[in-house]
Amino acid sequence: MITRREFVYGSAAVSVSLALAPHSQLLFAQPEGGTYRNPILAGDHPDASPIRVGDDFYLTHSSFDYAPGLIIWHSRDLLNWRPVAAALRKYYGNVWAPYLCEYEQRYYIYFPSNQRLWVVHAEHVAGPWSEPIDLGINAIDPAHVVENGRRFLYMAGGRMAELTSDGLAVKVPPRVVLEPWPLPTSTRMECICLEAPKLLQRDGYYYLNVAEGGTAGPATSHSVVSARSRHAEGPWEFSPYNPIVRTHSRNERWLSVGHGRLVDTPAGKWYMTVHSYENGYRTLGRQLLLLPIEWTADGWYRVPQGITADSAMPVPIPGTTQHPSLDPSDDFTSPELGFQWGFWHEYDTSRFSIGNGALTLEARGKSLGDTPVLTTAVGGHSYTIEIDVEIEPGCQSGLLLFYDPEHTTGILIDSDGIGARLGTGFIPSRYEKGATRATLRVVNDRQEVDFYFRVPGKAWQRTLESAEISGMQHNVLGGFLDVRPAVFACGSGKATLRNFRCWPDVKAPS
Repeated sequence: MITRREFVYGSAAVSVSLALAPHSQLLFAQPEGGTYRNPILAGDHPDASPIRVGDDFYLTHSSFDYAPGLIIWHSRDLLNWRPVAAALRKYYGNVWAPYLCEYEQRYYIYFPSNQRLWVVHAEHVAGPWSEPIDLGINAIDPAHVVENGRRFLYMAGGRMAELTSDGLAVKVPPRVVLEPWPLPTSTRMECICLEAPKLLQRDGYYYLNVAEGGTAGPATSHSVVSARSRHAEGPWEFSPYNPIVRTHSRNERWLSVGHGRLVDTPAGKWYMTVHSYENGYRTLGRQLLLLPIEWTADGWYRVPQGITADSAMPVPIPGTTQHPSLDPSDDFTSPELGFQWGFWHEYDTSRFSIGNGALTLEARGKSLGDTPVLTTAVGGHSYTIEIDVEIEPGCQSGLLLFYDPEHTTGILIDSDGIGARLGTGFIPSRYEKGATRATLRVVNDRQEVDFYFRVPGKAWQRTLESAEISGMQHNVLGGFLDVRPAVFACGSGKATLRNFRCWPDVKAPS
């Protein structure tokens, strides 16, 4: 089968052809004529929620511990997304559940960082974006709404504050305006956790979505709960169709479904995005799903009967074809770091240089435990990654599957040679002592991982050691993170990296 894959370097996109096995478990969503299948953004894109401005759709999502942060994506059809900007060009700490909105031809992102609310703003969605402004509220999950020029900010816990007219400061401190909807006592949930407010105005009502049940834990945790009011500050009346969306059984494909936001198309069709863990693949993080919405005669909304997150559903924009998600491969020819990349706990542009086919990364930290790795998120049950690495004396570098500094596996090269690092940090064997250059390959075969290497002038070798990573996920380790390919350099000197390649299947070297 020949399919098209889109490669992105910086802000440029190039379309190429690639032959794939007809029944491969792909990184990417597969197109069907006139219909689409979830996810619409595979891999970890949590708390994402789109807006429409004219014929264009935009979204951002949680950055957590990676920078640049608050990556902004653009689409014309709600299915095919391309990153176009990063609103945060520094590391500001752990960034959760942002809220992108447009008001009076200006864009705003309200977001929590380290449990405190901030805002950035820009005239154009591609930036430049302002520096973050501290709103002075200790909270998470903000959401913005306007009534007659008055601006309000909702947040987790059913609280609401009134903002100043420019939306950049608090006018009236937060107060509770919504109590949790009473989840059925039979629900197996993580917590009540009233969070993730999302708001819209339609036909004389304000609609408020919230999440309840917890965002992880049991398969049936999390949900979308809806309420409406004649006014932006309430009082709120709960929908008779609650919960609008949830996972009903641990046997479903999409688990802990929740965090919903509605968006309409230019033709007046309505959809809702939610995020979810995939059954058996929580290592991929929370993926972005899209569900159709219908409005009832009495002004409520619901998911049409018979539709589940795993259904084949009509495309939002007629004539649209669902194309593969973006491939993170990078030949490092662009002078700018592509939007697919994010540093862990750092964004220091003086530390790296890029262009002419190479990424040069200065060593930082003594070990993997204290170095800011460079990562890229992927989706898919199986994939293969590969990179060429050259090190200076004293430097350790390599190719990883990274969850956090304490939980990562991969293949490394340093003065002791080449070795596979297991998730415990143990390196049982060493190969090619004294090598300073090698091509490294990691094959993730449905969460069982093999490691390969090739030094110049020699054939490929596979290490004796393999790894298993299904436990590298939030329910085991916490953190709300995902397993993602990564490169690093620690010790002293620097590493030069070339030709990062990613294939959406198991690919042993020939």
